[in-house]
Amino acid sequence: MPACRVACLFIPASLLPQFNAEWDYYGAHWRLPNLAGGRWFRPGLPVLHVITYNKLSSQEATNLLERIRPDLVILNEAHNLKAVKASRTGRFLRYFEKRPETRLVALSGTFASKSIKDYAHLSRLALREGSPLPLAHHVVEEWGTALDPAKVVAPPGALERLCEPGEHVREGFGRRRNDTRGVVATEESALDKPLVIRPRYPGPVPAEVLAFIELAHAGERPDGEQFQEQLQAMACARQLSAGFFHRWRYPRGEPPELVEKWFARRKAWNKEVWEELKGKRREHLDSPGLLTKAAIRAHLSPPYEGDKPVWEAETWRNWAEIHDAVQPEPEAVWVSDFLVQDAGEWARSRVGIVWVEFPELGERIARAAGVPYYGGGRAASEAILMESGRRSIVASIKAHATGKNLQQFSRNLVVTPPSDGALWEQLLARTHRPGQQAGCVEVEVCLHTEDYAEAFATARERALFIQQTDGQPQKLIVSPEMAGERPLP
Repeated sequence: MPACRVACLFIPASLLPQFNAEWDYYGAHWRLPNLAGGRWFRPGLPVLHVITYNKLSSQEATNLLERIRPDLVILNEAHNLKAVKASRTGRFLRYFEKRPETRLVALSGTFASKSIKDYAHLSRLALREGSPLPLAHHVVEEWGTALDPAKVVAPPGALERLCEPGEHVREGFGRRRNDTRGVVATEESALDKPLVIRPRYPGPVPAEVLAFIELAHAGERPDGEQFQEQLQAMACARQLSAGFFHRWRYPRGEPPELVEKWFARRKAWNKEVWEELKGKRREHLDSPGLLTKAAIRAHLSPPYEGDKPVWEAETWRNWAEIHDAVQPEPEAVWVSDFLVQDAGEWARSRVGIVWVEFPELGERIARAAGVPYYGGGRAASEAILMESGRRSIVASIKAHATGKNLQQFSRNLVVTPPSDGALWEQLLARTHRPGQQAGCVEVEVCLHTEDYAEAFATARERALFIQQTDGQPQKLIVSPEMAGERPLP
């Protein structure tokens, strides 16, 4: 890019090993910029800083961009900055607010997973007045009521002017977006090979498991613990659909009264922290960890006299008194191995990838099948890329469903189906991608409980939203209809 001196490239941490390998490969053939911290420096070329989104979220990165002062920012997998209330997104937005002349290039296969609000701020910073989305937040909200997937959708109103006769308002919006100067979009699939998605029903599901799932939706964990929020009940039901549930254990034997007091004070402290983060975020005060340090400085004796900010948190003293008194540890309690045994048999009888949400589940399936499990971390990210495709593997959806080149496999078993249509697109693209040698890519999805079936149906509805607003065919939609599945509108 002309006149670029310093650039920042943000990537997911899981893609860093792949980036380093490809940088060395392409550097032997192409004229690349100077890599910050690299082995060589060529005068006259821009300097490129490669930073993971995880690093941008860390406490020490509160003013990272200000220290680097890039004039160009490139976001690979830009949807990692869709949550405007997240610490890392706040730091990114704060830098652009302070230095609006900075240029932005945002790249993603799927910018919006549930709402146009997912990327309106990125579009505004990249294209300025030329953004195809409204610049004012309240107008983005208004457009979202007519475009976003929801149980109740507002009438399109003036957005109908974007549509041709008989066209859905999302399709009209999608054409406006993709025809905008500065937007580069494709409407073709990256691979002209069949993708077959089929339901899998590991059954029969044990009656005990079904009873526990019903109990969870009623607000109670199998061990008798009452849920405080609906999200806890839903999370527990998903775990039970896989045959286990999470609970806290107390290896030090803390008395119940102390545990209850500890959770109450922690809840009060967390509430005050999140209320503080709702306001305008500043350097050294833009994450829970940094607010904790600021609260400690505010209550030091003798008083703190340094240059970092302090925070007079009302609940800090109460929380500090009891913080170390209780040390709970998460524990997985197994109710049934029915899903583990089914997935293990699948992995033993063919070669493919078993995709899982929960590390405990992945490790248990891997042991049952006698194959490796790849969870989070750099070592796993490097090792999974070395797989030849001659044996089955178990892989974490969170760690490996985005960005990895795994076309040496052509069969997939999704044990815990996500409800996020964008995540599905990424997951399916790990094997349904250029370089795939098999005649078709096969995917089986476990839909043995209502929770998993509803999650998959929600994912398809969100995939339809993405396809209509992006103009990019979604693999979850263009694949043949699954037998027995509810058709999309």
